[in-house]
Amino acid sequence: MKQVLQRPAQWIYAVLNRHGNLVPGQVKTDMEHLYPGGNKEELCRKYYVEKIQKSLMIILCGTMLALLMAVRAIRGQPLEKENMLRRGGVLDEGKEIILEGIYGDQKKEFRVYMEPIQLDPENMDEQYRAFTEKLPALILGNNLSLQEVKADLDLTDRYEEYPFQVEWKSSNTDVISGSGKVVPAEQEEEVMLQAMITYGENEWETGLWVNVPAREYTREEYQYRKTVQLLEEAEQNSREEEYWTLPTIVDEIEIKWQNPTKNNGFLVFIGICMIAILIFFMSDRDLHQELEKQRECMKREYPDIVHKLALYLGAGMTLQGAFHKIGSEYEQQRKAGREISPGYEHVLYTCRELKSGVPESQAYERFGRRAGVQEYIRLSTLMTQNLRKGSSSLLVRLHEEAERSLMQRIQTGRKLGEEASTKLLIPMVMMLGVVMVMVMLPAFTSMGM
Repeated sequence: MKQVLQRPAQWIYAVLNRHGNLVPGQVKTDMEHLYPGGNKEELCRKYYVEKIQKSLMIILCGTMLALLMAVRAIRGQPLEKENMLRRGGVLDEGKEIILEGIYGDQKKEFRVYMEPIQLDPENMDEQYRAFTEKLPALILGNNLSLQEVKADLDLTDRYEEYPFQVEWKSSNTDVISGSGKVVPAEQEEEVMLQAMITYGENEWETGLWVNVPAREYTREEYQYRKTVQLLEEAEQNSREEEYWTLPTIVDEIEIKWQNPTKNNGFLVFIGICMIAILIFFMSDRDLHQELEKQRECMKREYPDIVHKLALYLGAGMTLQGAFHKIGSEYEQQRKAGREISPGYEHVLYTCRELKSGVPESQAYERFGRRAGVQEYIRLSTLMTQNLRKGSSSLLVRLHEEAERSLMQRIQTGRKLGEEASTKLLIPMVMMLGVVMVMVMLPAFTSMGM
């Protein structure tokens, strides 16, 4: 995949860098210090092409993920079992669910409330409560619900399976009579039906609001409401069962059910693109942090380099010879498997410049400037002044420099140790809390608290 995106990344880099101002000066400087002797322009080009490849890879993966989410949203998620929904347990709460009904080549969305599994009716406290809960469905007749009453209601004095005597009163007898006759008005009307329920010496009173619409419904609206009614009936009739069986036929039309899936593909795509752009620009910060880590490593290596340089000069070697000796020893160790040391890499690069004919003073000046670290610049200045002025105190100055750099490294180590102890303070406090809980919990348990 990376090879496939290489050509597009190179093309994008060429377009963005037409005027040569894409790469910031800080990135160029960091590259020059990180890779001494390398072609700065080529290093920057490879670095930016790799950054663009990573961003394209992220955008491509995000696009594929967004497309998959879009396809899933279009197709919907199938139910766990065909035309059946799993209820929650007895202790669970009811919840509103969204369903999609497929009528041939059409889809319609339904919002219904699903109750959890309930206890058997024999365990209910009062028969009256069961009757009043069932009463709205008992009086519906051929209507879909009490909120959309178009046909006559079944207002009788007795209902099967219940021993209660019922007397009905209507707040608007012109719209709904006491016997259940419905006469729709020119405008939508709400009517209160009062039910006087008696059984032996017990009397109760309950009221039901009934809505009588003023207009006729289209076939599509009727089909939708009929489906809602069938869903509610099926939900109520299956409250003692684990699964709620959904209706499969509505007015002789087969219906298939599925869980609708919200299409968040576009938001995912936008988020992925933002992450890719963020990574593209944050890579420069990572590059600079890498340079800072390299410089810290160079500072730790500096006392060794200065000490070796003073040792070889004290043994009678020339400055250039001592420099070549340090570089050749490091090169042999690196071939034997030693890890790359950035400070010694700069020394080795300076040795190669000297072998290629670069004047010695110029090579030492480049050494300090290329390293970009204050200690190395100071060493470069000492060596350059020795060549120009012929100072005989170079060896003494190098010993002083080695001793000072060694003391500075010790102080840096102490500082890092103090910072580490501070960072460990929070985990130590957390561990102390865990230990206190482990010690105190058995004590409280034994006391019966």
